Amino acid sequence: MKRTPLIRKTPLQARRGFAATAVIREAKKRVTVAFDEAGKAQTAYPRKTLTAKPKPRPTQAERERWVAARVRGCVACYLNETERFCCRASYGQELEIHHLLSGGRRRGHRFTVCLCHYHHQGKRLVFANLGYEDHAVAYGPSFGCQPRLFREVYRDDDALLGLQDWMIANLPVRFPEAA
Repeated sequence: MKRTPLIRKTPLQARRGFAATAVIREAKKRVTVAFDEAGKAQTAYPRKTLTAKPKPRPTQAERERWVAARVRGCVACYLNETERFCCRASYGQELEIHHLLSGGRRRGHRFTVCLCHYHHQGKRLVFANLGYEDHAVAYGPSFGCQPRLFREVYRDDDALLGLQDWMIANLPVRFPEAA
């Protein structure tokens, strides 16, 4: 079997070795803090911190959409046809804006639905003498306590978003105290 030499189509590029780049990186990390009695610089390495990317602030139109969603009530309560207890702000249940997710990240301020505190977090129950299980039977699951069951009962995020847009466009104001 005849062996042929390998022929490169592009010329080799000169690169610095790993050790040289490591020294440069270390020099950038060092910060001189103070000098000791002998005049030798004491160096410290600053701790790397994770900085989150700043989230964009909602625009005026997005804030107005949130108010329009709040005055029409909770999407889950609308699907349950329970207008009396859960989503009434006057009963101590604040109407909250839930940001929909995609891959564990917020999709944006436009992709939001209005949920009452019970359906959003499930912490503040409507009736103090009943437990969460009794509330789940009467009013459906809470997203904060049972997210999978919440999505099974009330459909996926895109369907909730479509219903919220329909509610804003077609329903009259039901809860003006939530504005």
